[in-house]
Amino acid sequence: LLVSKDLGKHLLEVEDLLQKHGLLEADISAQTERVQALNAAALKFSELEGYQPCDPQIICNRVNHVQTCLEELEELAAKRRKELEDSRQLWTFFQEMEEAEAWIREKEKILAAKTCGRDLSSVVTLTNKHKTMLGELGNRRALLHQTMKKGEKILAKKSFSSVGIQEKMREVCLRWKKLEEVTGLHQQRLEDALNFFQFSAETDDLVAWLQDTYRIVSSDDFGHDDYSSQALLRKHRAVVDEVEKHRAAVLSLRKQLALLAPDHRQGVDVQIRVVEVEQLYGEVAEVAVLRTQWLQDALAVYRMFSEVHACEVWVDEKEQWLEKMEVPEELDEVEVVQHRFESLDQEMNSVMGRILDVNQVVQQLVEGGHPSSDEVRSCQDHLNSRWNRVVELVENKKGQLSSVLKIQNFLLEC
Repeated sequence: LLVSKDLGKHLLEVEDLLQKHGLLEADISAQTERVQALNAAALKFSELEGYQPCDPQIICNRVNHVQTCLEELEELAAKRRKELEDSRQLWTFFQEMEEAEAWIREKEKILAAKTCGRDLSSVVTLTNKHKTMLGELGNRRALLHQTMKKGEKILAKKSFSSVGIQEKMREVCLRWKKLEEVTGLHQQRLEDALNFFQFSAETDDLVAWLQDTYRIVSSDDFGHDDYSSQALLRKHRAVVDEVEKHRAAVLSLRKQLALLAPDHRQGVDVQIRVVEVEQLYGEVAEVAVLRTQWLQDALAVYRMFSEVHACEVWVDEKEQWLEKMEVPEELDEVEVVQHRFESLDQEMNSVMGRILDVNQVVQQLVEGGHPSSDEVRSCQDHLNSRWNRVVELVENKKGQLSSVLKIQNFLLEC
């Protein structure tokens, strides 16, 4: 049993042989105690004085022979154990290398699919899985490094042929190196896909925002009075500020596109998408400027109408007063009326300034092609006509007062 050359053909068989050898070693250990007891008892016969049943030398020779045989048996057992343990170390090495190869094959199949996802969500999921695999790769690399060290120790002992061990180590190293290369390439593809889909998602968000903003800035609601137009103008200015803030994002699209992988940035669809975003932004910015002008014009119109209304209220009041006023014949009363006209002149100068401002605003609106130009001009003509009527009445009344004053002064002189 101890001189057997059977060291097993695989790890399980070696483990079985080691287990059997352990039983044999236990048996030898048990027999060692028995042999030592028997030898001790036999040596007593060689020490007897007087009658000796056997030649003491023969006893000693037999004891020494048995002891030598036992020691040889123990040496064989120790040698056998070392050979079996070396065999176990060898087959453990091969099994670990096979496990490493199986793991490498499994990962090669996964990476061979070259799946990089169809949208941002799937790419993120695959990227997370790839990160997990990178962690497994690191752990497996450490285990493989330990197995390689075991192989080197086996080679250093020169207990077995080095051809199979070196060939296996070389083969696994080559496959491992290829796996790391493929892993790196797949990681790069995932990063490229992630950058592309992030770019696409950001572009889609930008397009959605621009479309919503276009609907806002192209609204035909300009308010119905001074207050509502001011409120709309304030809101619109906030929108214009947001449009301006998004200018940098639109301008950076081409730079971001240039940073994408060639197979992504050279796609016709993505290039067209960038052009569409730039055009849409240009339209939004242009319409925003137009709406600012339209709101300002609407505000100017409503303010003009408000000013016209105020002027017409004053004109109505003065017109009624002038039409009802009768020029007195008494000097004292004439002087009172004359003072009133002096105050009226001051009011008219003030109102005249407001009417001139109205005319200037109307001129600007008409020259700017305001859609309510006809209504605005009609309102202007009506106000100017009313103003001219008041001026005519004032001049008429002043003329009458002047005539009465001349008569009164003539009578006083007389």
